Amino acid sequence: MMTVITVPGHVPAVEELEATAQAASVTTSLRSTATTMSDVSEWMSAHGAPADWTGDASEAADHAMTRVATSTDGTRAAFTRVAVACDRYVDRIVTLTATRMRLAGRRTTVNDEIDALRSRIEQSTADDIASLQGQAETLQGKVDRLVDDITKLWDDVEAAEDTLIAAFQAVDTPTEGRDAADRDTTDIAALRAELTRLGGDPEAINDWWNDLTAAEREALKISDPDLIGNTNGIPTGDRDDANRTSLERDLDDLQAKVDAGEDLSKEEQKLLDRAKAAQESLNVPTAEGLPDANRDGIPDAVDVNLLVYQPGAFGGDGAVAVSYGDPDTADNTAVIVPGITNDGSNIAGQGKDAYTLYKEAIANGESAATIAWMGYDAPSWNPENALDWPGDGLDMGSVINEGKAEAGGALLADFVDGLRASDQRPESSDSNLTVIGHSYGSTTAAHAAHDHGLDADALTLIGSPGAGGDSVNSASDLGMPQGKVYAGAADNDFVSWLGRDGDLGMGKDPTQADFGANVFPVDPGEEFHADSLTKGIENHTSYFDPHSQSLSNITDIVQGDEPDLTGGRTQDANDMAFDWAKDEVVHQVEKEIDSTVQEAKDTYNDGKDWVEDRVDDFTDLWP
Repeated sequence: MMTVITVPGHVPAVEELEATAQAASVTTSLRSTATTMSDVSEWMSAHGAPADWTGDASEAADHAMTRVATSTDGTRAAFTRVAVACDRYVDRIVTLTATRMRLAGRRTTVNDEIDALRSRIEQSTADDIASLQGQAETLQGKVDRLVDDITKLWDDVEAAEDTLIAAFQAVDTPTEGRDAADRDTTDIAALRAELTRLGGDPEAINDWWNDLTAAEREALKISDPDLIGNTNGIPTGDRDDANRTSLERDLDDLQAKVDAGEDLSKEEQKLLDRAKAAQESLNVPTAEGLPDANRDGIPDAVDVNLLVYQPGAFGGDGAVAVSYGDPDTADNTAVIVPGITNDGSNIAGQGKDAYTLYKEAIANGESAATIAWMGYDAPSWNPENALDWPGDGLDMGSVINEGKAEAGGALLADFVDGLRASDQRPESSDSNLTVIGHSYGSTTAAHAAHDHGLDADALTLIGSPGAGGDSVNSASDLGMPQGKVYAGAADNDFVSWLGRDGDLGMGKDPTQADFGANVFPVDPGEEFHADSLTKGIENHTSYFDPHSQSLSNITDIVQGDEPDLTGGRTQDANDMAFDWAKDEVVHQVEKEIDSTVQEAKDTYNDGKDWVEDRVDDFTDLWP
């Protein structure tokens, strides 16, 4: 008698969710619209009839203003309620997407086990039947549980969608909007005053924010996105929500003027340029390619957060910070501080460096957040646009002193304090946080450490013109944990030759052996001359280049590991500059001599050719 072993069939593929975390962009648009409604309502409430109107006309105008304000209040309340629902929906979709990925992995494993069991059955004997029957029954149990979990996934998806639809339907008429406004007891002015009373203390701000209701948080993000998005201590996700709302508002408003054929003022054009740059920075992962940390052929999503967005800050230079990864939950966080010639208009370029580091930092399987922080007023001037903004030439002159580095150091320390306050990891395992200062940004980072007790686990100074003033004589003066000051410089990076004390210096060269920092090797860069300064600039801006020694060593530091180390420089930084200058004089003289000799040779050869031609002419006359 033949025994039949029933093997379960393959579990069908788990379908992709139609909704993704990208649905958050819809929420941003809702907030942006609600913010506009809030602004209109506040203006209407504050402005009645013109001052010179009297009698019935004045009263009618006041009533009209009140009616419009009430109407916009209803619209704002409707958008606010829907935005809260959308936020919850997106959070739920993120969770369900992760569940779906786990179920898909379980399906692959179960189907492989089914194939393996069938193979064993084909090669079995009568003695194996009992064991194989037991394996089949166990496998059927796995299949049944997996199918039940997949069914529950789709039930949960449907429930999330139903909840969102219900939220929309609850305020889809003017009457329901007004009812929502009447039920809304959120006192925005009082909340704003409470935030002001906290005095910028990021820990207190974070506690206060987390104690608010979801509706109160949403109301503030809509009424005051510029405030909420740029307040240290507010959680990363909420800052991102608020700043994206402000960004979309600016892009929409200014682009609408352009589309209508209106001429933008210089200030408006600068604002639009910086808004577009911020948007470009958010798109860097898509433009540069998503990572595949598991090397399974499936691109990994990148959580991009706009942590600072103040396009009009610093006289129009702008302040922007974009994070690749979530610093509130990341195992390792890096804050990159750029230097001269940088402002809000080129945040996308800074973002590319940060994103390159991000992809390296997650390769070890840990989570990471790398932040391009253009949150201070660096000496900025773009020679290609010199005629557009001549005032920037004066700004560039500030590079010869540390004033902007000192001011920037205070802002950087505050920003890092905000990251510490919003860190959601257990206090005993806060994110390993590294601050990386490049060029003038290294001087800024050094001032944050020395002057303000920078709350970082490691400080890395690259391509540095100096480690922050006469009061910093060694790595120990920077107040970082023992052995956690790192420095690196390309041999042919001319900016790293500037380190010196005194009025014309920005502090000691941190790569000097006697400074005491842990110095890591950097590719030396190409030798350059005065007539090929582009190569010199490339040497100064290549620290985050893929496959470079510097990127590899910086990645080790960010991951909390020790990089490769060298002994540090023993030749004084300024002596390196003097040696280059002396060699350059010899090079230019030799080049001029070679050029003169070549000109003489060319003249001689041209004359010789002319004489020979004339001889030929006379020969032809008297054959």
